[in-house]
Amino acid sequence: MRLVPLQHLYGGEIIAKDIFDENGNLLLAKNTKFKNFYRFKLEERGISRVYITDYFSEGIEVKDVIPDKIRVQSLKSIKDMVSLFKSTQKIKIEKIQNAAMEIVDSILENKELLYNVADLKTKDNYTYLHCINVSILCVMVGIKMGANREYLEKLAIGGILHDFGKLLIPDEILNKPDKLSNEEYEIIKRHTIIGYEILKESSMLTPISKVMILLHHERIDGSGYPLGVSKDNIHESARICAICDVFDAMTSTRVYKKAFSVVDTLSEMEEMTKNKLDADIFKVFRSIISYYPVGSTVLLNDNTIAIVEQNRPDYIDAPIVRVIFDLNTQQEVFKQVDLHIEKNLEIEKEIVLEEYIDNSCIIKAKEG
Repeated sequence: MRLVPLQHLYGGEIIAKDIFDENGNLLLAKNTKFKNFYRFKLEERGISRVYITDYFSEGIEVKDVIPDKIRVQSLKSIKDMVSLFKSTQKIKIEKIQNAAMEIVDSILENKELLYNVADLKTKDNYTYLHCINVSILCVMVGIKMGANREYLEKLAIGGILHDFGKLLIPDEILNKPDKLSNEEYEIIKRHTIIGYEILKESSMLTPISKVMILLHHERIDGSGYPLGVSKDNIHESARICAICDVFDAMTSTRVYKKAFSVVDTLSEMEEMTKNKLDADIFKVFRSIISYYPVGSTVLLNDNTIAIVEQNRPDYIDAPIVRVIFDLNTQQEVFKQVDLHIEKNLEIEKEIVLEEYIDNSCIIKAKEG
């Protein structure tokens, strides 16, 4: 499978991965033949790219950190909790706990602990899926740090609920495409306190999960909010959550910004470890992040184009790739290359294949 921007789909392509809407309902099923009018449906929901199966990418499979079924069920659990609170002011944590345990189980069963970033979030469920992504990342970091099962579950629950207060803020502020006013920004900043105040009395939540909700926007130099405390007064779980929160936010497309690439995001976050983010935890964090998602198209330094086939924890920046096209000769080249072994080759940047080779080559390859 190959990750392709919607504007470069012309009809007839085969969808390689199920696509869900903001409520967890199936929008387009795997193996569906893409039609042009699907583009508008997906664009309306803020989806900018999808996985397809084609001649170039046949046999390349993306292994999710957690199955779609668990992700969709977790999404539903958060929505049900928010809906119940809005209508009754009551909090029920049981479904969130079950979702957290399933997330932990699924990740522990995954032998290759690597996170592939492919922004397929819809604009209407960004905050909900952001909570799930942060939960997954927190658990992955916890595993790398040697945490026990009990601590992993606390990290998972705290990650799911870290932005609970934000889910209660009006959409017109959350999704405002223009710059927020000072008043609106202060409302956004209150989401940590709102979430904590609502959930602090819950006997089913541990102090670790609660502190993640309250302190995930604190910074090690004391410049964060809501308390303005520095590193020694920020629990490790909140420092883990802060890093995972920043990463998922930066690599996500929003109504007011485009997503940063993984490489640019990690570079920016490296700078933030000087005074904002925990440097030791960040070292662990970056070891679980694939620089280039499986199925992404990349340009190599010898002017050839390749698709990422496999990422490995020990060689994050040197995946196994499938070289498919030589720009120098304008010829197809099908060969597998391990960039860890081929020391003279390296990835220059992620690209869109359709912007580098003539569309007739793609059509010819599709027919071939």
